[in-house]
Amino acid sequence: MRPHLFSSAKFSQYQSEYRKGHSTETAPLDVLDWSTWIDDKQVTVLISVDLSAAFDTVDNEVLLQHLQSVFGVTAILLTWIQSYLEGRTQYIKFGQNQSPAVRLHVGVPQGSRSPLFAVYCSPVSG
Repeated sequence: MRPHLFSSAKFSQYQSEYRKGHSTETAPLDVLDWSTWIDDKQVTVLISVDLSAAFDTVDNEVLLQHLQSVFGVTAILLTWIQSYLEGRTQYIKFGQNQSPAVRLHVGVPQGSRSPLFAVYCSPVSG
């Protein structure tokens, strides 16, 4: 899936995560022309946003529609991704007490090394 997504013109060229040779350190260098600003002695301010909780806000239905309509993911792969996202639950446990499990309809697993969140956000900078 990654080669297909990364080669797509719809996948943002500024997306650094999951790409070899890119990181959070190289991302500002790709987006901003620091040297021109420094040479022109311009005051520069960089505002950074922590999106760590944003993984929890991804609407799974919108993500699946986006994968299909924008990136052309269909058939078995789309079904596989759908099964990966569906049926997830969460609960809270404190000591001996545990809440009932609640089915999740939003969010993508953070530790999955999957570019699903990047795909979900791709139209932002495209």
